[in-house]
Amino acid sequence: MANALRPQMTRATSTIVRQVQDAVPAHAGRAGTRRHRLLIAASRAAAQVFLDGASRQPERAHQVDEIFRGLGYAQGRRGGSRESIDTAMHTATQCSWRYLADFAVDHDLSGAALRELADTLFDFLAHLHRLLGEGFDLAQEARGRDPGTARVRLFRLLRDTRPRARPGPDQRLDDRELRDLAELARWPLPERVVALAIAHRRDPPVIPTRREVLVHVQPRSVLVLCPEESQATVVEQISRSDSGARIARSWPVAVTEAGSALRWCQRALDLTRAGVIAPRPVIDCADHATQLWLHAEPSLRRHLCQQVLRPLLTEPATSRTILSETLLAWAETRGSASALATELGVHPQTVRYRWRRINELLGDSLRDPDIVLQMTLVLKSSVALWKTGEQCDFDLTYRLT
Repeated sequence: MANALRPQMTRATSTIVRQVQDAVPAHAGRAGTRRHRLLIAASRAAAQVFLDGASRQPERAHQVDEIFRGLGYAQGRRGGSRESIDTAMHTATQCSWRYLADFAVDHDLSGAALRELADTLFDFLAHLHRLLGEGFDLAQEARGRDPGTARVRLFRLLRDTRPRARPGPDQRLDDRELRDLAELARWPLPERVVALAIAHRRDPPVIPTRREVLVHVQPRSVLVLCPEESQATVVEQISRSDSGARIARSWPVAVTEAGSALRWCQRALDLTRAGVIAPRPVIDCADHATQLWLHAEPSLRRHLCQQVLRPLLTEPATSRTILSETLLAWAETRGSASALATELGVHPQTVRYRWRRINELLGDSLRDPDIVLQMTLVLKSSVALWKTGEQCDFDLTYRLT
């Protein structure tokens, strides 16, 4: 039967495509146009797989699957409707059945043979219909036609954008992509944004439902992006809705730097939980920029700590704490024993005793400006952690010895 049907396929597919184009205005086009040629090629490839049997030509069958999935995707990307796909396949099925019925009459097929052939045809056409629908659904998701979906995609795009070492016009977030997605999300694109990260105890706090506010809910926190001019109002409303929430707030940044601002805020919450930053209802990242910078790469901080403070880390915990505080006070102020004693709240003689011990441990390193600078940065980022009982720096020392 396949061999008998094969010679009619060229004329049959041309007729099917013409009737589909007549029935669906979205598919209309003159013979010879790109769209007409594409539909003809897709129909003939599908007919070939149907006649040969998909199981005999798995590679060609896969190609046809991709072609029809691509046709559905193109329909969705152009803003077409799902109804037009359904109408097109209904028309194609009717036309194919007429050819099949005429073929059955001309070749005196038995009722059983016709039923078998019809079942195979309808199953195959239903499979193509599903592929068109899959492609269309993928396009709908890509276009983000649902503003809610588009806002999720927009937030992820901004969050995941990483800064480049040397930013330039050709290295920034694609302006056209950003503007198109912002339009689909109905987000008025601001010049500058402020990022918020909100830690909550139980349920997420109530976030103002405004078009200009983008929200992303996570298991332990809520992330927010809002225009610079409205951030104070947003923070106040969140604070009123949940007095137990803790808000980390970035300084205003360009929209293309929103991802960095969100990371600063999340790091600020982490450092607050770790005891490095004092807990407050609203934590301004601008007030803790140095700590955020120094804790941006924890493994690098630990490595530098091992490199420049190794002798100090081998001291007992109590000694290590008081010596590190004294060394940090000296590195930041270069004050006298009396001045350091006033700052630390101890007797000058105590400072002199500590300083002798520091010299015994670190020796010539204290006279190298580069090493002292590294010590200052490491101590500034680490002393607060050590006071909370954090042991990762010292555990590493023991493993290395």
